[in-house]
Formats: sequence, structure tokens, C-alpha cells
Amino acid sequence: MYATNDSFARITDIVHDFLFVEINSTALQNKTFEYKIISQEEKLIRKGHFEGPMVQLRLSLMHEGKYTFQLYLNGEQLQNSGFEKRAGFSNYSLSLNNE
Repeated sequence: MYATNDSFARITDIVHDFLFVEINSTALQNKTFEYKIISQEEKLIRKGHFEGPMVQLRLSLMHEGKYTFQLYLNGEQLQNSGFEKRAGFSNYSLSLNNE
């Protein structure tokens, strides 16, 4: 299951263990992106960077709840998407079945 409300990337909208991020634009796929994960209380939970068309972020240690994924390129915010972190089984097999 992906949230498709933004044009730059698709992200999984329900997360158990992994958040999958897929860059939509082929022109942007080899760039280095920065990201932030923000809680509902607007607290920075995690930040980092990745390069390439797809990345999986392990979020299994995060608490259940609603979060925001922010995607940046060269310091400019490209995307702001919500997702829900749930406890339980891994969504890795769900991701493979949706391809």
C-alpha cells in the first residue's frame, strides 16, 4: 500500500517494520535525498539521507502512531506525506505482493 498523494515519491502509508520510499521521476532517481520523520507532536523522530530510486527504512522500534515523512532535495522540501506506524507483522511481504 502506497500513499500516492504527492508527485515526487510514493511511500507506504501503513508501516509495521519498514517504510518504503520510491522516487517517481526518472530524472531524480540518482540524486541524494534528505528525509525527516516527524511525530504528531511535531517532534523530529529521525532524519537521514539516501541515494537512488528506492529505499526501505527500518522503523520497527518506533512507537505506534501517525507520523509525517518529509522529503528534501538540496535543502528544498519536495514532499510532506503522512503514514501510520502499527505494531504487528512485517509489511515486507505486503510490499513484494504489490509490485
